[in-house]
Amino acid sequence: MFLVTSRNPRVNSLINPLVNGNINPLINGNINPLINGNINPLINGNINPLINGNINPLINGNINPLINGNINPLINGNINPLINGNINPNINPNFSGLYLFDRNLNPIEFIIKVNETFIQVFDFSMKNTCYGVAHSINGFVLFNGSSFIGHLESDSRQGYNKFDTYNKWVGFVK
Repeated sequence: MFLVTSRNPRVNSLINPLVNGNINPLINGNINPLINGNINPLINGNINPLINGNINPLINGNINPLINGNINPLINGNINPLINGNINPNINPNFSGLYLFDRNLNPIEFIIKVNETFIQVFDFSMKNTCYGVAHSINGFVLFNGSSFIGHLESDSRQGYNKFDTYNKWVGFVK
C-alpha cells in the first residue's frame, strides 16, 4: 500500500484527529453522535436502517449487492480491486479513494465509491469487509451482509468518523 505524506495522519496534522480537535468527535460535539442526535441513528430514524427502509438492503434491493450486480464487486469488475488495478492502493501509488484508519492512526481499510449513494470497503488483502449506503446527513450506514454494523459521519472537513452501532468512535476516514 502506498500512502503519500499528505494522506498520512502521522505526518499531516490537519487530518490527524488526535491533533486536530475540529475532526475529533471526543472534542467536537457537533460531530459526536452521543451529543448530536441528528447524526445518531438511535435518535434520528432517517439514518437508521431499521426504521428507514430506503437505506435498508433487506427492503431496498437497489442497495443490496446480492440483488444488484452493479454494486457487487464479485460481478462488477470495475469496482473490484483484484481486477481493476486503478482502485487497488497496493499497486496504484495514485489511488484517489479514501482510507479508513483506526484510532491509533493505522490504515486498516480503503473505500471504493461505487456511486453517489453506495461505497464498498476492502481491507489491504482485498477482502470486501463491508459496504455503505448514503444517508440523508452526508454520511453512510455500514453493513456486513445484511447486518447493520456501524456508520460513517462527516467530520466537517472532507472526511468521516466511523462509529459502531453503539456510537462508539472506532476510526476515521481520510
